[in-house]
Amino acid sequence: MKFIYLLLFLALASCTSLKKNTTNNSTIEETKPIASQIIFLTYKVSKNKNIRLTFIDKIITEGSLKKNFQKRTDSNAGDLICIQQDVNSVAIDSIQIENPLIKNFEYIDDFGKLSRKTIALDSTTLSIRMDLKPQTKFITLKLLSETNNSLLKIQL
Repeated sequence: MKFIYLLLFLALASCTSLKKNTTNNSTIEETKPIASQIIFLTYKVSKNKNIRLTFIDKIITEGSLKKNFQKRTDSNAGDLICIQQDVNSVAIDSIQIENPLIKNFEYIDDFGKLSRKTIALDSTTLSIRMDLKPQTKFITLKLLSETNNSLLKIQL
């Protein structure tokens, strides 16, 4: 019986705080770091004779992407580049995007072997996510092969 009272006393004692609240009258200036942000962009991509982009949506949220990816060095026809630009349209950051109208699928064929199939699409939805730099005012999508010709530029 004494054991139960001892356990009850310990449980109640552990729930109370022994720390006294003190207020410090000295002013300490705290500098908050700028919260990193991620931007999610959604576009509709279609192709008749040329690639055509239509902006659908953007979402900006706090957070940061994992840094364990490698930037691509090779490029193919139809690959895109997404560029973050400042007020003066100077590039701050960019990512390379594989041609969204070419999809590669892996499947098991009739003989039980893993096979790959490439399909060319007429239209699709393109979703891009990237770390948003604080200075970014514009986001531009260009064909990687054509550096002077932007397909679409949006203002944030």
